[in-house]
Amino acid sequence: MQGHQEKERAAAAPPVPQPTMESREAGQRAGAADGAQEDVAFNLVILSLTEGLGLGGLLGNGAVLWLLSSNVYRNPFAIYLLDVACADLIFLGCHMVAIIPDLLQGQLDFPGFVQTSLATLRFFCYIVGLSLLVAVSVEQCLAALFPAWYSCRRPRHLTTCVCALTWACCLLLHLLLSGACTQFFGEPSRHLCRTLWLVAAVLLAVLCCTMCGASLMLLLQVERGPQRPPPRGFPTLILLAVLLFLFCGLPFGIYWLSRNLLWHIPHYFYHFSFLTAAVYCAAKPVVYFCLGSAQGRRLPLRLVLQRALGDEAELGAVRETSRRGLVDIAA
Repeated sequence: MQGHQEKERAAAAPPVPQPTMESREAGQRAGAADGAQEDVAFNLVILSLTEGLGLGGLLGNGAVLWLLSSNVYRNPFAIYLLDVACADLIFLGCHMVAIIPDLLQGQLDFPGFVQTSLATLRFFCYIVGLSLLVAVSVEQCLAALFPAWYSCRRPRHLTTCVCALTWACCLLLHLLLSGACTQFFGEPSRHLCRTLWLVAAVLLAVLCCTMCGASLMLLLQVERGPQRPPPRGFPTLILLAVLLFLFCGLPFGIYWLSRNLLWHIPHYFYHFSFLTAAVYCAAKPVVYFCLGSAQGRRLPLRLVLQRALGDEAELGAVRETSRRGLVDIAA
């Protein structure tokens, strides 16, 4: 009897509505729309931070460029920093302009020619900056390992020749990539384009390995103890710049090579690599000024840069010689 009553109650109860296919699809669309809105908001935050860091990097690298170019006294490492600041300045300028369409979605779009020009110019300046960082780390390592040779037998115009050769080789690679992969110089060649990007990937790997090896040897040489004088050129600056590249500058190179070689990369890595590239270029002037600043004293920015390069003793000798010359002339 009790079982019969339970069956009657179940039959009298209203049926529980089952979710239809349309309701499921509507829920999935609503969830996808919410996820898309979150992705758009996240990308806007990342791009806004990139623009802010890029503006700060433009000011910092512009200050470094102006201070080093207007200074009569230059050592080899100052010439390297001058070229690195120039490459970073061009990179950040193109970087900030290139991400404006992503920041203003649906409101602004550049022609294909402008987008291609900005993309190739950014990679060109990126490779130039990396090559110069490798050159200065190798030269700093040689200065630490062979101080007598570096002081007496180092070629006088070595730094100028290395910087000029770096710009020329990177420009040649840039022109080859532009000619093979774009319509700047005629019809693009897909096979040649992929081959050149493979060469660029090998070049990036070789440069990174060389820089890491030279920096490791420099670090071991600095940490050997007080029995040897510290190498000229303030190696801490070079080591920090190398660490900055490995953690902040390398993701942009990986993204760019993956994009052109059609390797699979996560979608979020796109904006992440842009942000870290801006951090890499904007943080280097901060490192220069922090290492060269004197605790408890306010110094001119030019002197701060010279302290970061390890030029205090040489600057004192130059100033003393100049004073003596003026005294002799006055007498």
